[in-house]
Order: sequence, then structure tokens, then C-alpha cells
Amino acid sequence: MRCKNMFFRRTLLSLLIGYFSLQQVIAKDEFDSDFLRHSEDDKNIDISRFNHKNGVLAGKYPADVYVNGKNKGNLSLTFAEQNKQVVLCLTPDLVNLLDLKKDAYTQPIEGDCVAAEKTLKGNFSFDTSLLKLEVNLPQALTIQHPRDYIPSTLWEDGVAAAFVNYDVDNYHYQSQGSRFEQTYLGIRAGANLGSLALRHRGSQYFFKEKDSLGNETSEKSHYSTSETYLQKDFATIRGLVTLGDFFTTSPINENMALRGIQVASDDRMLPASQRGYAPVIQGVANTNASVTIRQNGVVIYQTTVPAGAFVISDLYPSGSSGDLSVEIMEANGQKRMFIVPYASVAPLIRFGQFRYHMSAGRYRYGKDIYPDRVAQFSLQYGLLNNLTLNSGLVLHKNYQSALVGAGFNTPIGAFSTDATFAKTTFSNSNQTKRGYSLHANYSVNLLSTNTNLTLAAYRYSSKDFYTLRDTIWANHSDFIDDESIQYIENFRPKNQYQISINQSLGETLGSLYLIGSTYRYWNKTGARNEYQLAYNNNYKSVSYQFGFSQSIDLDTKNRENSVYLSLSIPFGEGNSSLSTSLTHSKEQNSVQTTFSDAIGEYNQFNYSLSASTNDRRERTLSANAYYRNNFAEYRSTISQDQDKNLQYSLGLSGSIVAHPHGITLGNSVSDSFMIIHAKDAAGALVTNTGQGQTLDYFGNAIVPYSTPYSINYAGIDPTNLPINVEFSATEKQVIPRANSISVVNFDSRINTMVLFKLRDQDGLILPMSAEAKDDVGNIVGYIAQGGILFANNLSKEKGKITVMWGMDSKAQCHFDYVVKLDKKSTEMKQIDAICHR
Repeated sequence: MRCKNMFFRRTLLSLLIGYFSLQQVIAKDEFDSDFLRHSEDDKNIDISRFNHKNGVLAGKYPADVYVNGKNKGNLSLTFAEQNKQVVLCLTPDLVNLLDLKKDAYTQPIEGDCVAAEKTLKGNFSFDTSLLKLEVNLPQALTIQHPRDYIPSTLWEDGVAAAFVNYDVDNYHYQSQGSRFEQTYLGIRAGANLGSLALRHRGSQYFFKEKDSLGNETSEKSHYSTSETYLQKDFATIRGLVTLGDFFTTSPINENMALRGIQVASDDRMLPASQRGYAPVIQGVANTNASVTIRQNGVVIYQTTVPAGAFVISDLYPSGSSGDLSVEIMEANGQKRMFIVPYASVAPLIRFGQFRYHMSAGRYRYGKDIYPDRVAQFSLQYGLLNNLTLNSGLVLHKNYQSALVGAGFNTPIGAFSTDATFAKTTFSNSNQTKRGYSLHANYSVNLLSTNTNLTLAAYRYSSKDFYTLRDTIWANHSDFIDDESIQYIENFRPKNQYQISINQSLGETLGSLYLIGSTYRYWNKTGARNEYQLAYNNNYKSVSYQFGFSQSIDLDTKNRENSVYLSLSIPFGEGNSSLSTSLTHSKEQNSVQTTFSDAIGEYNQFNYSLSASTNDRRERTLSANAYYRNNFAEYRSTISQDQDKNLQYSLGLSGSIVAHPHGITLGNSVSDSFMIIHAKDAAGALVTNTGQGQTLDYFGNAIVPYSTPYSINYAGIDPTNLPINVEFSATEKQVIPRANSISVVNFDSRINTMVLFKLRDQDGLILPMSAEAKDDVGNIVGYIAQGGILFANNLSKEKGKITVMWGMDSKAQCHFDYVVKLDKKSTEMKQIDAICHR
């Protein structure tokens, strides 16, 4: 028994010693460089640079930075060598990107390089292949922001550039010897310098008419300008300042055209989760709990909260109504639920947020600029989680108005209401009118019946309520008697009601919608009514719609009723379809059949062919075509009836952009857009647009839109390029300011691929992993198995390459080369060479 115990103890001791010895062995992976030796002289092979994770070398690297799994943006990272180790430097830009608190680091960020891992309690992992930095930090070290917060220091001004959007349309019509031709030109242009943007919009048209007797008339309009302004954003006021001719953007007051100045908040500067309206969720967790928020049965948010009171204020706004169901699941599995009312209505904003607008200047209408000076103010404030206060002012020497209102979110829907009180003075008669206007809006989504209801009502309850436009027109018109202002009276709304109902009938029964409106005017009897009722459904792949519409003319009191039925039948798996519509009204019965199709991988070409007829035996054939390529959009129409009346038109739209890399043609651009540039990469596909754009001959392409103050991705796909075209990266992030023109540069080059078969002067193979540099110190490759050096970035046709596998002079050799660098050739050149020690 004693022997057995002794054997057991010795065995256990041996196992423990072996276990702890194994832990020491596997604590650090090492590689014996002797495996790379090909001769006794290869004693100093240096592979120390590969001992560290990813083998990063000192230098600067553009990289995507992730903090605790969240993408924080792109930044140029600095790595430096300290004590024979390469460390990440904690620069001021990196501190800002990490949102570090001031007491998060133990020493000031000064000097050549402050090592991040020695200064911060966190983990830093850099992937050189993906150019990605992963940082894990305790939350106590960082400033807490909404989940998609982007610091204003990362907003990009863009480059100095200019653009012109053009839209040209030429229309012809000829009938029984008479002809009519009209040409329209629309311009939207701009120029940027830093964060300052100049924008302009205008148009001009020309028409020519010739009657059946040969008489010809023509007219060329003056160029009409609708907007020309300078605009700049300011992060400190979370808004835009506009100077020039513009349209006001008040969310409360009636907007107008001004020549002056405007200062207004811009919700796009907020994180996406803070834009629009969504309620703040508050609750209490008894343990570390999972909180799940659902709307209409769909999970829209989920997070984990610690024990105690919690607040969730970064819900994304929803485009539809529907109460929020909040579920709290405690650590022991216990679940609790509560409901938060939610319906999205325009005047509602989040708790604690505000929107403001201020503008002042001279009133504009069309091409006229009135001497009248106008000032406009509005303010919205989220007073409570479900209550928003609204206020507005309009000031003019002959007109003053004040608006007060509120928006409510309740369990039975969302309400908003406001009242405007106005005082109007007519200058010729010195008569003063005082009136008021009331407005109400209601919106609800009834989950039990799948009904979405929006009801809006406008009521002008006083004859003496006028708008600013009414006042200015009356005081500046020669033909209006401002004592009676009969002309204005006849066209001033008295009551206006609108209703919209969308009712889902289930997955197989389709949907029903109703839209209706009623308008009444002062000094006019009766009402102008418009209603539309429609039913939509589909049977397998065939979709159909049945509808009824009615309108009542205010002057004639005539009712115009119309009943229609439409069918759409797809052909195959492509985009082609055949549709037919039948319409019945008091005037006529008609039928129209249309075949349409879209061709191309990106639907670049669209066309349709139509034939229509009615019970008067009037027949018309028509065709439409549309084509889009890298440079513009082209459109055309043609039609002819049984009397050979002919109509045809041609249209062209696009943009011309001047930027630091040249002039580029493209599709129409928005106020903010991007230009991709990659030298020597003509033909590369632009990703992230879905339009099939490719880089032009000069390596440029226009991405016609970008979202201000948000992360935008710009990328290129080199798949269809020759194999010798190399990119340092194929996707980059851009965070543009409003109105910015961003140039996204991709480093690309065309390499001549050379394969060197190397031996030393003794005929021995060079060690694997040895580093090869050209005569200016650039790394051109590493020695592979069998003494092979694959060099694809030689910068000169003649030079010397040094191969190093250690710091000792005996661990180095060099050879001269002569090669013709042909960028057009994709063939690999093979050269045998002797490397001399």
C-alpha cells in the first residue's frame, strides 16, 4: 500500500512538473533561424522583425480605427521604434478619435512618440494586411457618446473645385402644317474653397412657333436665377450660415425667397441615432439586464444595461408609426414589459433637443426683388419625452405674425397643433387687418387593424387673416385696390382638409388606400373636392390595381369621375413587363398597353413601347428611351396619332466637374459628392454606387452623391484591370461636410514584374526571408524558397539590389540588374543573377 502511495505521489509530481514546463514552453512561440541557413556562413540571419505580431515596421499607415468593436473612422497612424520594438504612438489626433478623457493617460502627449500601450490601460492590435487598428479600452477612460457619434474634427472640407449640372430638353410638335418647338436649359452650379461653398440655380427657355399659314413667332426668355448664395457650416452652432439669394428653410413658418442672410440648425450634424423624432426610453433594471425594443413586432434596438436606472436616447427615428414595446430580461431570466407610445409627426423632436432658424433680407418673387425688408424666426424645443414646443415670428413694416404650437405623442396617436396670429397694414388706405389661422394634424398606426391614418386640417377662421405674400403683392401692385383687395380675397383659402388612410388587408388580400382633400375659399361659394380610392393586390407574379377618383370644379361645380383598372405582367426573370390600363370617365373610355424593359447589368438602358385607343377611335403609338453611361444621361420620346400629328423630344443631363486632377464628365451631382482618382487605373469599376461607373482615361470618376457628416464609403474594383496594376487599398472612408466636394485618392501603380533567380558567388541559394532593397532603400521584395526574388515595384530600368539577412556585412550581398520597364506588358520577366557578398 505504501509503494502504491509513493508511486502515485511521484506520478502526480511528474505530471505537475511537466504541465508547468509546458506552460513555459508554449508561453512564447519562437522560430529557429537555423532552418533558413543554406551554408555554414549563414550564421547571422535576422528575423527579429517577424517576432512581433503582424511584423509592423516603423512608419505611417492610413488605417481604420475600431474602439471596442465600433468603427471610429480613418486616421494616419504613426509607429516608431523604441528599445528595439515598434510601438504605436499616441498622437493628439488619435487621442481625439479615441474620445479619451483628460485623466485617461498618465503622461502628457508630447515629444517624438508616446507609446500607446505603455500610457493607456488597453489592448492595441494592428493588422497590416487590412490596415485596421483594433483598440479595447475600459469605458471609464473614454467620453461616452451616442453609438454613431462622429467628432467634428473628422469632418472633411473637401477640395477646391467647381461643377455645373445641366439639363437640356428639346420638344417638337407638328400638326396639320403647324409646328412648335421649345428648348429648355436648367443650370445648377457651384464652387468650393475650403468649407465655403458657392451655389447657383437658374434656367432659360426658347420657343419657336409656325402656324399653317407660314407665320412664324419666336421668343427667347431672359436667364432666370432662382438661387445664388454662399454657405458655410459651423460645428459650434450646429448649423449653416447662408448669404445671398436663397429660399428660407424654417420648419415652422411659411418659407419664402429672400436676398439676405440665414442662420439655421442642421440636424444632419447630429449622429444618425439622434436625428428625427424617437422617444427617450427610461426604466430600471434589477440586475445586469438585456433590454430589447420592438416596433410592429420587429426588433429595432437591443442592449445590455447594468443594475439600476437606465436611459436609452439613441434610437433611430422610424419612418412609420407604432408603439414601442420594451422588454427587460433580468440575469435570472425574469422578463418585464412596458409600452412607450410612438407616432412620427413632423413637428416632434427629441427630449432636450432644439431646432432654430433665423433669416433676414429683402423679399423676392420670381425675378423681382422688393425693397421690403423681412425677418423670420422659429424655434422648436423638445420639452418632454412626448411634448415639443413650437414658436415662430415674421416681421415686416406692414406685416407681423406670431405662431405658437405644440406636438404631442400619446397612446392613441401623435397630434400637432398651432395658431398663427397676423397683423396686416395696407399702405395706400392705411387699413389694418387682424386675423388668425389654426392648423391641426393627427397621425396614428393601428396595429390591431394594420391601419395607417394621417389627418390634417387647415382652417382660416378669419376674413382678416393674410399671409406675407398677400400683403406684399397688394402693397406693390398697380392693379389691386388694397381697400377691397378683391383679387386676393378670391384666392385666399378659408378651410382645407386632407385625409390619408392606408389599410392592409393581409398577406393575400392586398391593401386599400384613400386620399382626399377639400378646399374652400373666401368670397367663393362651394368647395373644390378631390378624392382617390384604390385597391392593390397581386396574383402570383401579376400585380393589379383597381381605383376610383373624383374631382369637383370650384367654378363650374362639375363632377369628374374616373374608374380605372391596371394590370402588370412580368416576362421571365429580367426587368421586362407588359402592362395594360383601362380608364372609364364621362368624356371617354380608353385603353393603353405598354411594354417596358431595362437592359444592362446596371439597368443602364430603359425603353418602353405603348399603344392607346379610345371609344372615339383616336389611336396613338409612342416610344420612350433612356440611357445612362459614365458621362451623361440621355432620353428621348416620340409619338404619333392616327391624324399623323407628331411629337418628339430629346433630352440630355449630366455634370462637368473641375477638380485638382482635371475635368471630369459625369451624371448630375448633388450638393455634396465625391471624385475618385486612381492614376493608371482607367477602366476600374467604382463600387458602392450600383451604377456600373468606371474610371475614365485619366483615372477619375464621379460618385454623384455623399451624405454629409456621416461615414461614406468609396471603393474601386480592380478585377477587370491587368494583373500588373497594384493598389495600396481598394476602399476608403470619407466624412464630408455639407456642400463639400471630396477627392478620394487611391494609390495605384503599374508594375513591371521581374522574377530573379539568385545564387551567391559560390553557387549557393540565398536564405529565405532575406530582405531585398533597391539603391534608394525601398524594399522590393523578400527571398522565397529556392533563392527566388519576385520584384514588382522596381522604379528604375537599371540599378543595384542589396539582399540582407543580417546586420553583419557577411550577411549581405548585392547584384546589378538591367531590365526594360514596360508598363503595358503583363508578362513576367525572368532573370538569373549572381549576388556578390
